[in-house]
Amino acid sequence: MTLLYDWQYNLSIEKLPGDYIAGFVDGEGCFALKFRRDVRHERGKRSGIKPVYFYWDIEFVIMLRGDDKEILEKIKNTLSCGNLSKNKRGMVRYAVTNINDLSDKIVPFFEKYKLHAKKRFNFELWKEAVEIFGRNQRMILNRKRGERGFHKTNWKPEDLNRLKIIHDEMRRYKSGGRDWKWL
Repeated sequence: MTLLYDWQYNLSIEKLPGDYIAGFVDGEGCFALKFRRDVRHERGKRSGIKPVYFYWDIEFVIMLRGDDKEILEKIKNTLSCGNLSKNKRGMVRYAVTNINDLSDKIVPFFEKYKLHAKKRFNFELWKEAVEIFGRNQRMILNRKRGERGFHKTNWKPEDLNRLKIIHDEMRRYKSGGRDWKWL
């Protein structure tokens, strides 16, 4: 009985070969660069005012059906970063959003284990966007002990322009790319 338990435990923490993950990501992964619009709805005393915030976001994502959670756990364990979550429809999502993990773990991993489908072109553009995000790290303002604070990024104008170009170029390699909503 113990032997079976140990075998199951080892199976669940197993690391995967890099070439396998690269092939998997070629088919199921996403290197996302997004321009987001958020509206703050709760404002206390000024409840009639709903400020709108625009910001850039970058992430590496794999989304699968809930019964494929184990493979995402193994990928997460192999890459040593990211988070798993489950949505209302039962889909499991592995996402890496931390800019340090993206630049120090994800980019070097896919430089070592090459992508072979058209996603490799998407990755090269996305990698440049990761470098831009690294140069323009978010600052936390108005942070008090135990509070989250307000995040602000002081973008260099040339970096913002390059992100727009990268975003447009990446659309060629994605299905269902949309036009800009807010620019």
